[in-house]
Amino acid sequence: MSAISIWSLDQLLETDPYDLENLVASLFRKMGYKANVTSRSKDGGVDVEVSIEHFGLSHRWLVQVKRYLNPVGVKEVREYSSLRYREKVDGVIIVTTSTFTEDAYREAAEHNVKLIEGQLLVSMLNHYCGDAPAAVSGVAENTTSSGVVLKTGESVHLREAVSVDSKRFTLVITNRHIYFEQSSGGLFSKKQEISRRIEVKDIVGFSQSGKDLLMVVGKKGFEVICIRPRNMDKVLEVLGQLRADYMRGESLLRLELAKGDVIILTNRRIVIISSVGEESLDLKLKDIVGSEVTGSGMFSKQKLIISELRDGAKKHVLEVTDARDWKNEIDRAVRSA
Repeated sequence: MSAISIWSLDQLLETDPYDLENLVASLFRKMGYKANVTSRSKDGGVDVEVSIEHFGLSHRWLVQVKRYLNPVGVKEVREYSSLRYREKVDGVIIVTTSTFTEDAYREAAEHNVKLIEGQLLVSMLNHYCGDAPAAVSGVAENTTSSGVVLKTGESVHLREAVSVDSKRFTLVITNRHIYFEQSSGGLFSKKQEISRRIEVKDIVGFSQSGKDLLMVVGKKGFEVICIRPRNMDKVLEVLGQLRADYMRGESLLRLELAKGDVIILTNRRIVIISSVGEESLDLKLKDIVGSEVTGSGMFSKQKLIISELRDGAKKHVLEVTDARDWKNEIDRAVRSA
C-alpha cells in the first residue's frame, strides 16, 4: 500500500462518499481536533462531529461532507445551518469537493456556517495529511487474511463457505459489502480473488428456500442470487444484523419460485424474473387497482389475478402456491404504498 503525498480534486471525486467522510475526520484530527464519523443510518444530516477542549474551554462543530461536482447553493447551507440550533453546537462546517455560490456564502455568514470548498480542502490535505495513506480508488487501510481489501471503516462480520451455481466461493460479509471470494491458481500457488462485490445498500432482501438462500439485489432492475451456505443460520443472523442499512429503501416482502420464474413482492412493486434472468413483469403498486383469486382450489388450481390501470386496463395472472395469502399481502402493500 503506497502513501499519497499530493492530493487532487480528481482523487477526491473518485473517493467513496463514506471514505471521504473518514478522510475529512482524519484531517481534523491532524489539526488537533477530536473527530468522529457518525453512523450512516443515524447521522441526522451530520457526517462528522469535531470538538476541541483547552483549559476548560470546549467547542463542538458538526461537519457535512459533500462529494459534488456542481456548486453547493443557498438551499443546502440553509438546511444544514439549522443543525447548529437543533443540536446546540458552536457551529456547522460544510466541506465540498466543488464550490459554493455567492448566495451560499452570504447565508453561511449569517449563521456561523464555515465553508470549505474543493481547492481549499486539497490545500488542507496536502498540508496536514501529505504523508497519510488515502482511501482513494479502492486503496484501503487494511485487508483480511484473504483476497478481500477493506476500505476505511469497513470490518468483516462473517466468512462462510457457500456454493453459487455449483461453484464454490467464500462469502465475506462486512458492514458495507458482500464479497464472493474464489480460489484460483495451481496446487502450490493458490490465491484468493474477488469475483463479485455487492454493496449492502443494494440488497432488497432475502428469502430461504430449503437449503438455498435467495438474495434479491439491485435498484431499478432486480437480480436473484441463489446461495447455498454451509451454515444457513449463521448467514441469516448476520444479514439480519445489517437489515437496518438496506431496509430504508425498497425492501422485500415476499418471494416465491414458480415454474422456474421468481415472483417478487416489495413495498413498491411486483416483479417477475424469468428462468433466463430477464424481467417479464415490473408492476408498481401504485398502478394496481384490484386483485382477485380464481378457482375453487379443490378441483382447479387457484390463480391470482392482478388488475393494473396504466395506459389502459391490464390483467396479470400469477400462479403461486397460496393465491389467497399472496392476495392479502399484496392488498396490504398497495394500501401502504
